[in-house]
Amino acid sequence: ANDNLLKRFRGEIYYDISRLKNLFSMMKKENISVEKIEKAIDEYIDSLPEDPKFICGRKTVNDKGTFLKGDVRTDKIEEERKKFDLSIAAAHEFETYQKLKQEANKYDFDDMILNVLEQFQKNEYLLSRYQEQFLYFLVDEYQDTNGSQNEILRLLFSFWEKPNVFVVGDDDQSIYRFQGASLSNILDFYDQNLAILPEAEQAERIIVLKQNYRSTQEILNIA
Repeated sequence: ANDNLLKRFRGEIYYDISRLKNLFSMMKKENISVEKIEKAIDEYIDSLPEDPKFICGRKTVNDKGTFLKGDVRTDKIEEERKKFDLSIAAAHEFETYQKLKQEANKYDFDDMILNVLEQFQKNEYLLSRYQEQFLYFLVDEYQDTNGSQNEILRLLFSFWEKPNVFVVGDDDQSIYRFQGASLSNILDFYDQNLAILPEAEQAERIIVLKQNYRSTQEILNIA
């Protein structure tokens, strides 16, 4: 549409394509909807009146009005809000992108994970079939998982009151940051599955690997 904020009428009209691809990929990897993005932006904007950076330090007069010391700088908050207008407009094109892909009978790399997640969420029978099929779960390089992958894992083992799930991760590395990997995945796993247990039981289930068997002492000293 001509009134879309992303529309360019001259110059490099496809300037935003690479940024849109990155945004859509991130939305899929982290299973983030347009509504979640808008909600996060709204919560951020609503918090700004409490931010000292948006409180008037001295009397200020501009075309937006007069602001006395201690007043909330509503003009600056409005400027901050406008910075996110393009982001919101871009996020709203996600469904258009998905629809055009489906019409062309195509899918991208991120769809392979997202489609599984969507089917598990929509089809209770399909999910229960795989929940009953897989009794044990082992995830290596857990620090390199993203939100969608984590949600699939959670759906599969949530069938069991005490699931047999074993994850191995290193909180000092995340080599696949480009695919949405995050240290928070390890922390969230702990909060959701281990923090609720008694301390004695936690100690039994958390194994910290402190001994390095891969490198010689010379390498470790240099490192």
